[in-house]
Amino acid sequence: MNSSDKREDRNLFDAKKPGTVTVPSEIAQNLKVADEDASFQYDESARNLVAEKPILAYILKSALDEYAEYTVQEIAEKFIEGEPEIKRTAVHQDHPDKKDGSGMMSGDDRVKGLPTADKSQRDGTIYYDIRFLAVLPQSGELIEIFVNVEIQNDDTPGYPIPKRGIYYAARMISSQRGTIFKDQEYGRIKKVVSIWICEDTANFRSDTINRYSFTEKCLRGEFHEEKQAYDLMTVVVMRLGSKGESSKDNAIRLLSKMFSMNLSYEEKLDTLQNEFQISVSREISEEVQNVCNLSTGVYSKGYDSGYDSGISAGEMKRARETAYELQDMGMSVEKIARAVKVSVDIVQEWLAERDKMLVK
Repeated sequence: MNSSDKREDRNLFDAKKPGTVTVPSEIAQNLKVADEDASFQYDESARNLVAEKPILAYILKSALDEYAEYTVQEIAEKFIEGEPEIKRTAVHQDHPDKKDGSGMMSGDDRVKGLPTADKSQRDGTIYYDIRFLAVLPQSGELIEIFVNVEIQNDDTPGYPIPKRGIYYAARMISSQRGTIFKDQEYGRIKKVVSIWICEDTANFRSDTINRYSFTEKCLRGEFHEEKQAYDLMTVVVMRLGSKGESSKDNAIRLLSKMFSMNLSYEEKLDTLQNEFQISVSREISEEVQNVCNLSTGVYSKGYDSGYDSGISAGEMKRARETAYELQDMGMSVEKIARAVKVSVDIVQEWLAERDKMLVK
């Protein structure tokens, strides 16, 4: 076999089984592109949905103590995007109080936000899903807060989510140099908050909210700095998962229902209007429809009874890929199951599906 034949052979599916015909890589690539395009569209619709002010208000109320005593309607109307010149960019006890009129929060108000790209010659460019300004009610004073919300399909991407959140928050602080403060004006640094919403979560981590922030520990003496001198960075991780739809926390329950594969488009719209008092605009309706249409295809790629086995779809997807590698090495189904920590039945299903990819 000459070198060109070898290159062509590498462009075919590499299953070495007698009596099978390999599938050209062009087909596999087209399938991959289609999957990636669906995932991109899903992520875009999910971001657009979360960027609606009423939904962000529920998130802020659950994530930050500063907003706990306010209704979500007050948060949406008074504290999100308090400054109008911001640029456009590439549970039960918590229900909003009824006010004049219908008491519904406007579904026509999507957050405009700040530039979503943060560039640094040394560290490269990072992209925020949603980045906007909020104002913090504190001591009768309005203080600007930078908030970015990230939507993660997998809460075990190979690194701890809090570490990435801390990195993003640190970048948001460093990016204030030259705009918010100059030279030695460190007293003008504004607080930043990085909120991570994880849709796909294993049972034992689902329906949870974890917050990470700076605290002061006085090692000697009685002196204490004012909290605003060091309370400049907060990271919040909200994990939805299978238990989220019945959560007692409004934000978890709202987000879980919006991203649920168990609820229909009509049920999700009804949830927004009647359970969470959010009027459904044309934009919200379209994004909910997109999420419903795209979610089945996106999640079926890695789901495989992940919730039933107690691990996330991302973990299950990596286990499946490992199982394929172990099979190619000649390992038995039983040993593969032990190695990737799933049942023999699941491994057999994976291998059977892999066989179907080959045209016999």
